[in-house]
Order: sequence, then C-alpha cells, then structure tokens
Amino acid sequence: MTSIRRHIHALESFLEHSGARLSHTALPHSVHGRTYRDLITLRDGLNPRQELVALVHETAHWLAHRGAHSAMHCTVFEYEAEAVEAMVLARLGLARHIADPAAAIEDATDNLLSASVTRAICASDRICAALGLKAQTPVHFQAAPRKEIVFEYEQYGMGDFFGLPEAL
Repeated sequence: MTSIRRHIHALESFLEHSGARLSHTALPHSVHGRTYRDLITLRDGLNPRQELVALVHETAHWLAHRGAHSAMHCTVFEYEAEAVEAMVLARLGLARHIADPAAAIEDATDNLLSASVTRAICASDRICAALGLKAQTPVHFQAAPRKEIVFEYEQYGMGDFFGLPEAL
C-alpha cells in the first residue's frame, strides 16, 4: 500500500509542476475522476488503488487531450486513456490477472488507431517518467515517403503493415 501512496504523491507532484490542478470532491459513485482544461478532479472516498488508477487515467486525458474540443472524439479519448492506464499499471506490476506485464503493455494498444497508439504511448511514457520508471527502449526506423513498412513477428506468425505517412 505504501508504494501506491508513493506513486500517487509522485503523480500529484508531477501535475503540480506541470501546471495542472488536482482536487478531490463529491462525484457520482460511477465517476472516479474527470478532467476539464487544467483541473483534474477525483472522487472523494476512493481507496488508494482506485485513486491511483483514476489519477493515471485522468492524467492521460490531461496530457493527451486537453487541447481537443471535439465531442466526436470522446470515445476514442476514453480508449486511449484506458490504454495508458493499462500500460502504466502493467509497468508498475499492478495490472489485474496478468501473468506477463510486457504482454499487457503490448495488448493495451491492440485495437487503437495508429494516431491513438502514438498519443497513448507518449502519455504513458510521461506518466512512467513521473513515477521514476525507466523509459521503454524506442524503436527507430526509416522509410521513403509513401512506402510500406512491414513489422514481422515471427514468434506469432503475423505482421503489421503500415503505409506512410498516414500511419505516423
């Protein structure tokens, strides 16, 4: 429980130093948190684990979505924040029912569009850095414009195909 409180404190400090405000207040029981501009609000009475999960989720929204004003993207933004939540909790070793945290990190972005994956990974990396976790090793590649890149996963017998520049 102490490590969870330490993670909460680290995220609170990160938000404060980054210009976000954090408050705790009464919210409907089904709502653990919400983000509006530079204000993150968490529901009073959450246990430490719930508070950490909500704080990671809302921090993801703040990092990745605070400049967006379109209600059309609401569902996409929720998927992205949930992916960030899953990746960060896996990195912390707090993911539920996951035998392999590395697989959980990969699975978190499985059904996201490439732009969403980029936003989710960026937000996850910033949150993990705020928590003092070592950054994931980046993968660098080069390709000519409008050419296809193929990532092959021989272990799984499949590959991903991305057309540039649309996917990046």
